[in-house]
Amino acid sequence: MISVIMSTHNRGQKISRSIESILNQTYKNFEFIICDDYSDDNTYEILESFAKKDKRIILLKNNKNLGLQKSLNRCLKISKGDFIARMDDDDYSKENRLEVELKYLRYNSNVSFVGSNIYFHSNNKGIYGSKIYPEFPSNKDLIKECQFSHPTILIYSSVIKGVNGYSEDEKYYRVEDYELWLRLYSLGYRGMNIQNKLLIYTKDFNSIKNIKLIDRINCYRLIKGYVSKLKLNFIYYFFALKMLSKILLPNFLQMLLSNCKYSQNNKKEKR
Repeated sequence: MISVIMSTHNRGQKISRSIESILNQTYKNFEFIICDDYSDDNTYEILESFAKKDKRIILLKNNKNLGLQKSLNRCLKISKGDFIARMDDDDYSKENRLEVELKYLRYNSNVSFVGSNIYFHSNNKGIYGSKIYPEFPSNKDLIKECQFSHPTILIYSSVIKGVNGYSEDEKYYRVEDYELWLRLYSLGYRGMNIQNKLLIYTKDFNSIKNIKLIDRINCYRLIKGYVSKLKLNFIYYFFALKMLSKILLPNFLQMLLSNCKYSQNNKKEKR
């Protein structure tokens, strides 16, 4: 059985489609654990309406806002599946996502978790781009940038629980997934990316404006801390500095660079 885990906060206007994309999966043997992280809109009422219709949904509700790491760990603690799948509250899984990921994970005995390539979607543009990840990222690939899309992940339950789940340290705020992949790689585990696009990832260019200074600093600290743990040459500290240097780029330039990157991905696919 697969345990799908999701944390949500004030997503009343968007969460229904995300939930439905899981409930409509071709693979049916799952439990869907959703933690409401102290929403003050109608999110929990929507969750309750889904839970009444589908017994596979298990609801948790925080008495205060705990953040993503702690909320996901609450889900992990009560999960019963042999596999853990992640889902975000504003993304949409293709209907065969779980079936395909489980097949790949079982077939590739040398990996402990799988993700996939993704489409990018915004409310204004619809699907406007995509992200192609390396099929088998190496230590060097991973230290350069995060090589897995968090909401696409399927991982053995024994693996993620064996490393005590997500770090709840504040210094990994908003980089908790990247920290987990780096930690797993440093312990000898490996992941792969299915080269199909199994998830539609909601990402507006305007969201770049909301990237805070602390996000960049935490990512810089993370990369810097794992260069030695992954036994890489000191040259790879450059990628920590590269992340920190993005703080100096104005928002409009970051948006322009992102737009160019996604356009290039689309051109490569059309060839």
